[in-house]
Amino acid sequence: MPLDTLSGWIPLFLSIRDHQPTLDWGYMGRERFTEPFCQDTLQNLASRPFNRLLRRQSGLDLLLERARSHPGLPLKGMVFHMSRCGSTLAAQWLTALSDSVVLSEPEPLDTLLQWPKPYSDMETVQALLAALGQPRRESDRQLFLKTDCWHMTHIDRLLTAFPGTPWVFIYRNPVEVLVSHQRMPGWHLVPGSMTGHGMQPPDEAMNNSLGHGAWVLSVILDQARHATERHGNGLLLNYSELPEALESKLAAHFGLDLTGLSSENLRAVTGHHSKQRDTAFHPDSAEKRAAADAHILDLTDRWLNKPYQLLEQLRLNLKTAVGE
Repeated sequence: MPLDTLSGWIPLFLSIRDHQPTLDWGYMGRERFTEPFCQDTLQNLASRPFNRLLRRQSGLDLLLERARSHPGLPLKGMVFHMSRCGSTLAAQWLTALSDSVVLSEPEPLDTLLQWPKPYSDMETVQALLAALGQPRRESDRQLFLKTDCWHMTHIDRLLTAFPGTPWVFIYRNPVEVLVSHQRMPGWHLVPGSMTGHGMQPPDEAMNNSLGHGAWVLSVILDQARHATERHGNGLLLNYSELPEALESKLAAHFGLDLTGLSSENLRAVTGHHSKQRDTAFHPDSAEKRAAADAHILDLTDRWLNKPYQLLEQLRLNLKTAVGE
């Protein structure tokens, strides 16, 4: 596939075919990623008649070659998170900036991170982000990545691929998070679903989906604490600090210049539910804690209280160190 014919095309998904890594490309044109999750946009593109009839396929070699001539926007920040903790709100807030492209949990990256080397080496990760992170408007100047929550196990790989990039980890009272997953389970509640990301659950976590989810969340919290201690470019944000911390702490940490931007427009984003944008946001922390049953409280005590408290203490220590 000639490089000069790829303008406006984007990787829709990755797969292994005939024992070879394969990319399916779809035409996106000048459209933007504005949905809460990239996959909503990519699935919509893949279902269009043009992309169903004229979808292009290539190997990783074309992806790497394309990145050399079209490096994409510079990655200015990465958002890691615990899940159900306000990270989608942060991504939507960044999307509202007039010069930003935001990749929110792009499935092609999730696939690539599970592949063994050499398919998923540093250069390939960089090339995939370059292909996904092309400018969509004349004003686009910067790229942001919001990962899946379990990608916290890959933070060292991602920071190696994009050295010096500031990152944030957003998290929340674990009781509230588990109540949310009890009502609407996330993918990581499926026992054994995270083995591709290097997480081998203990036997006791394989017998109960919510228990498996609690164990995964404990790994994520531990990884966040270790990463914060190892890397000097991280920021810890508790859900309780949102949304005010977006305009203050997150903006400063990512080096955002909000001069000339409408605070009303940005705050309009934070006034609505991040995943249901026609619905007004209402705080629900107290309601979720009150709804926690004995099973959730037991799981929190078994897996999550200790890593959560350790992370909270680290966040408060860092606040004190900078004089907040």
